[in-house]
Amino acid sequence: ARLRGIASGDVGDAFWINLYNALVLHATVVLGKPADAPAARTAFFSGATGGAYEVASFTLSLDDVEHALLRRGPAGDARAWAPDDARCTTFATTLARPFDPRIHFALNCGAASCPPVKLFRDESLDEDLAAAAKAFVAAETTVDGDVVTTSKLFLWYGSDFADDDANLVRALAGYASGTAVGDALAAVSEPTLVFRDYDWGANDV
Repeated sequence: ARLRGIASGDVGDAFWINLYNALVLHATVVLGKPADAPAARTAFFSGATGGAYEVASFTLSLDDVEHALLRRGPAGDARAWAPDDARCTTFATTLARPFDPRIHFALNCGAASCPPVKLFRDESLDEDLAAAAKAFVAAETTVDGDVVTTSKLFLWYGSDFADDDANLVRALAGYASGTAVGDALAAVSEPTLVFRDYDWGANDV
């Protein structure tokens, strides 16, 4: 993609979310769905099996879009870009924006347990992410006393949302506010988290 707005900061996170979802679909059609094994998924998303794309004259993998750009390259994550990576300059405006963990409710990696694909727009992104977060948390979470069963996304990326289990549950309660699940989460005092098995089967996109 050769878009002037990328370097000038005229594209927001909605562009990257939509691009990620489209590229996952394209890579899956062209290369085939990766085998149900961690090494195969790592190779697919890192671009090692060919799923890499030219954007603003740079080659970006799916991991680059998700972890370096949308997650802003969290410290300690091997998928983050080094400070002297030239892409940090080209995409500086994106990297300088505050990180919004609700992007996890917008990204579809092709698995059945992923959030559904939707079209996001920068002018309504806050409202769209709020709706996506509410729908995902309400659908994926059950509460039985202080036992909270929810998506494995919150095991893998829990630190994107909160620094401990209690604060994670508070965050989920906020996302699901106004729903029965949200009310149940708000009543949890000493949570025990249980994470559902992730279904890596094909997503009906």
